Amino acid sequence: MSNERRPKRLAVQSSKSPSLVEKKPQASKDDSRTLFDRLSARGIEYVEIKKIVSFDLPHATLFFERHFGCHSAPQVLRQVRRWNKLLRNDCILSAEQRREFDQTLSAAEMSAWRALIETSFPRLGPWHLSWTFLPTHEDPELRYIHPDIRIVAIQETTHQTRVAIVRGGITEAFSWGESWQRAFADLGLLELVLKRRTRNPLVSARHSQGWPIFTMVVIPRLYVFLAPFYRKRGHIWSAKENVLRRNAFFPKDLLDDMGEILRLEHPGSFPLMTRDQLKAVIQRHIGRTRQSTKSAR
Repeated sequence: MSNERRPKRLAVQSSKSPSLVEKKPQASKDDSRTLFDRLSARGIEYVEIKKIVSFDLPHATLFFERHFGCHSAPQVLRQVRRWNKLLRNDCILSAEQRREFDQTLSAAEMSAWRALIETSFPRLGPWHLSWTFLPTHEDPELRYIHPDIRIVAIQETTHQTRVAIVRGGITEAFSWGESWQRAFADLGLLELVLKRRTRNPLVSARHSQGWPIFTMVVIPRLYVFLAPFYRKRGHIWSAKENVLRRNAFFPKDLLDDMGEILRLEHPGSFPLMTRDQLKAVIQRHIGRTRQSTKSAR
């Protein structure tokens, strides 16, 4: 009897299997394509996205804030000068320790000056600043090997023009910083460069995913650029909206592609960002935009 029942049990199990066995969802053709294929199909060039999420970011200022927090670049430069003055009269540190201190101070000064230069261009108070590399030689094409830098400053109301040169071929941080300091002094703008300026920070104490550089700059700009390529009819919630048609603010495809772009370009900052978190950042951006538009009226 036992031998006769066993096939029946198997038959019963096999009859239930179609409803019990879990099936993996079939990926649609769109889902199976790579991010670059999906963007290309919409007519989007990835180089434009790269500019928004990477190339056009204020890298020097971002690096400075990540390492020095709320301290300003002029504060760091003053601290470097105090340490250098102290080390000149030091008789305690060994030669190796002094070299380590010199390297630390050199890196700090370099970072501070890079941040100051980045925030001074293209506008410094009432002055418009621009700079160009000067060719070192011609053979027959122009060559730029450790070139000098020509700075032009134009006053916005009087149109007064001032010019200064930053000497090239300088590799040591202290000489490099002194060269830029001398150039700004020649322009008569050094005091303005070193003046503490009120501005919104790029980083915060939160996880990097919530830094202002991303929530206030990168994600809003990326959304504004991509949204026209993802136009889709919005949901109808009332009879009024059946007449006043509008596009959806948050198409699923748009949010998914934005999330993948952010994870690709900044993997350390966006490993786990969800669609709802990204949507919340965009909603705040839209709210700020509407508020500023009402204030302008």
